Amino acid sequence: MEISKPKGLPYKFICRVYHEKGEKEMDFVQRKTADRAVDHFLKEAAEKEIPLVWDRYEGSLPQCGFCETGLNCRDCLQGPCISHPFKDQNKVGICGKDKDILGVHSFVRLVVQGAMGYLDQLADFAKGVETREGSPKHKQEAVKIIKDIQSMLRDGDTDVMKKFPKALIDGWKATGIYPDGVANALFKVSQKLDGGIGDVEETLLWAFKGALMGCAAQMLQGRLKAAVLGDTAPTSVEVNLGVLPKDTPVILLYGHFSPLLKQKIADAAKGKKIKVMGVCTDPFIPPYIFVPVTNYGSQEIPLMTGAVDLIVTGDQCVNPSLAELAKIWKTEVVPTEVLNRGDLSSFAKEIVEKAQEAFKDRSEVSRDIPNVKESGVMGFSTKNIDGKKVVEAIQGGKIKGIAILAGCNNVKFTQDQEIVSLARELLKKDVFCISEGCASVSLAKLGLLNPKQRDANCGKGLSSLLSSLGKNIPAVVDLGSCENSGVTDFLLSMASVGKKQFKEFPIVACFPEANRTKAVARAAWTVAMGIPTYFWPYLPVTGSPKTVEALGKFCEEKFGAKLHVITQKMEYKEKVDLLVKALER
Repeated sequence: MEISKPKGLPYKFICRVYHEKGEKEMDFVQRKTADRAVDHFLKEAAEKEIPLVWDRYEGSLPQCGFCETGLNCRDCLQGPCISHPFKDQNKVGICGKDKDILGVHSFVRLVVQGAMGYLDQLADFAKGVETREGSPKHKQEAVKIIKDIQSMLRDGDTDVMKKFPKALIDGWKATGIYPDGVANALFKVSQKLDGGIGDVEETLLWAFKGALMGCAAQMLQGRLKAAVLGDTAPTSVEVNLGVLPKDTPVILLYGHFSPLLKQKIADAAKGKKIKVMGVCTDPFIPPYIFVPVTNYGSQEIPLMTGAVDLIVTGDQCVNPSLAELAKIWKTEVVPTEVLNRGDLSSFAKEIVEKAQEAFKDRSEVSRDIPNVKESGVMGFSTKNIDGKKVVEAIQGGKIKGIAILAGCNNVKFTQDQEIVSLARELLKKDVFCISEGCASVSLAKLGLLNPKQRDANCGKGLSSLLSSLGKNIPAVVDLGSCENSGVTDFLLSMASVGKKQFKEFPIVACFPEANRTKAVARAAWTVAMGIPTYFWPYLPVTGSPKTVEALGKFCEEKFGAKLHVITQKMEYKEKVDLLVKALER
């Protein structure tokens, strides 16, 4: 496939797809984004030759086929090595890794990095609590959770994992994937990449063990947040670039870093007429709300408005490109993941002072804020969504089942289009949709989190269920940030009410525009729970037939669910048909 930029159309790609045998070719135009606020800036970027994520994607083409199929290896200094995807060949690396080992190692590598992302967030937060950087609202509960975290890291003995159905836990233990401490669950699985003797299926199970460690970390993060900062509640917010103010200093929080630091930044900004907002970060840090300005795929665009005076960045979900782009608009950049950061209170005050100075110094920078924003209600939880009513709606035939919509954006797809299109079709077919993180921001930008638009988007059965759940329930229910475990907690409440395992409910998970390694870990533990999971774009394992087969047939035998690896190009309605069919199993 070749991709080029058509003249006069900076907001689109021309994709040229060649037939396998070369006798046909077909051009089609793919929009870069479904977000008209982002569209507003693409022509300007093209005219001024400002490189954005889409330009860098074009520059990377054609992408390496060995990397794309998982048939490359750099796990030692003798390589790099590759294998071949051809059925009749199995070239081995210098150490003897064949294409099947390379393929499963590609999956392991993604899962380990993703699980470590959740553990990193939790460790940073817990350290801040232990060193008294914050004052917990519920001190005894916070102390208990800190002990639970320490136990999880040591030997895996944690109360949160005991909340899963007993039959599921017994199955995990019988298979050997129940997480039993960071050393066994993550250190050991990471060393599978170094070598050793192990077949695809055994290695794959180690990956699922590591993923469940990430699941435990996400659950503990959510519980620690509630204990330290207090509970969140469903909140009406406005999202997209139109929320940026013109005449006020703006601090944007990018990515994932300590909730305590976020709170202290907001504390320091209080009373100073400074707006603190967010991109790819948890918007609800009680008592503050960091309104989502945009989501992952368009994280560079807020800088182009000229309205951002200072950005505070973590490492996770943050593009390194921001540092250079910020210079164009004289925007201050403050990284949080640095050595010798000092205490959080002093650091937060320093950030706010820099934002005030930056606002004064940038007075000549013009501000171009598109009048594009959408209302939505975000931040639901098991405390305000009655799982019993959802179970009864399934049993009574009002709804076909539940779809979990997760992941962020991937430049290989039109930004937001896949997830929004899938959600709209599922809603029409009476599928109860829940979402989290950047997926929720995509849906909010296009109105699917606006309760006023609910009935226009939903089938009759689903509309009836949503009405029974409350007055301000939108078509898609956002269960919070991907930093926390809102989706898992909701599934646990259903299992408790319905007295069933997850695999006995009509539930399907979908990552329509997946990007980050944490999404791979998230998909892996969802499959381990017994929930069929669809992941786009396809994972870099397709060069290994045994790995693809194991993610399907073997996982179904062990967990009752597949991680579907789909390589063929599909329209969104075809994808919806797959998801609905999965609910009928």
